[in-house]
Amino acid sequence: MRILFTTYAARPHLYPLVPTAWAAVAAGHDVRVASTPELADAVAGTGLPSVTVGRDIDSDFWYRRGIFVPRSGYPGEPEEAAWIRVTDQLALKQFSIAEAMVDGLVEYARSWRPDVIVHDPVTFAGPVAAQVLGVPSVGHLYGMARHLRLEIVDRTGTEPHPDFLQLFARSKVAPRVDPTLWIDPCPPSLRWPGGREIDRCHIRYIPYNGPGVEPDWLREPPARPRVCVTWGTSQQKKMGPGVIELFGRIARAVAALDVEVLLTTGAVGQEQLHHLGPLPANVRQVGWIPLGMLADGCAAVVHTGGTGVMTTAAARGLPQLGITKIPEGRFNVERLAAVGAGLQIDQDAADDEAVRKAVDVLLTDAAPRSAATALRADIEAQPLPATAVAAIEGLVR
Repeated sequence: MRILFTTYAARPHLYPLVPTAWAAVAAGHDVRVASTPELADAVAGTGLPSVTVGRDIDSDFWYRRGIFVPRSGYPGEPEEAAWIRVTDQLALKQFSIAEAMVDGLVEYARSWRPDVIVHDPVTFAGPVAAQVLGVPSVGHLYGMARHLRLEIVDRTGTEPHPDFLQLFARSKVAPRVDPTLWIDPCPPSLRWPGGREIDRCHIRYIPYNGPGVEPDWLREPPARPRVCVTWGTSQQKKMGPGVIELFGRIARAVAALDVEVLLTTGAVGQEQLHHLGPLPANVRQVGWIPLGMLADGCAAVVHTGGTGVMTTAAARGLPQLGITKIPEGRFNVERLAAVGAGLQIDQDAADDEAVRKAVDVLLTDAAPRSAATALRADIEAQPLPATAVAAIEGLVR
């Protein structure tokens, strides 16, 4: 069977596909991973067979406009209105990406003739290509607690966005609003309650954070508890250099405790490191190391609520502090706090004392550690990605 995996050019959307794609290879299937040129090196780093399609857009243009940072709601406005404005912009960005990608993806799919197309949920070129070929499509979620349907007008209902429909119209096919199947690596305990139910194939979240080499110092038992402080590449793009300054300050606040702080700076260019400010001796700047590897020796993780960071830390059984601003982080960490495996602080309220107190609780209170262990057990109770491959085989049969 030929399985075409596809995602737009974003590592956090590629990485969740990798365990399932490798499970398909191990099951004897012919696999390709298709994306635009910007992601070519990252796909090559997975070791999976890849193909470049379409063209890239100027994603940085969208981020430079500062439109992905939630603003305060207007008086009397419903609570969710502020984040809806942000996701409206995210939807427009994804439609723009799909327009640049879809013709190339369709052309390649017509040539290679896959039996099924597995796509990231916001890579809208994927369902278009599947509809053109008349093959099943599989939406592969990436572990986010709340699944926001950017292609749906109100995110949770059934009315497709006009720009989403236009993607199908340009290929002269009827719209495919829902995939044939969803694959979901989010553990049930973290899933946002309510919403429209979908046909899910549940799988275990397997941390894949890219290739990397384990440094010698990481194998040495730490003299003090290690706390990983990280903010993620997508957060930096959406919120700008200010997030680097924020996490430099957070690292200093955490370092006031009797700990060793591992501050990830692999995504920061040398010209931007000055935004971190002065760092004390017990803060170690860490270059690019896969987070799953880095987290093994840690006692807690501090982050902005990005899905990959949160679910990787959860899979390692670590209590977490989420300092949140954008919708993805807020939704994720609200669920993390609801199951007791973490704490949440709004970014605007994250002063040094609040951060120190929260991290101290994670390190000294048995309750969050116990809840984090239970969350890890919930993740490990889910079926391995090979189950999803079997479900994909069933669609084709």
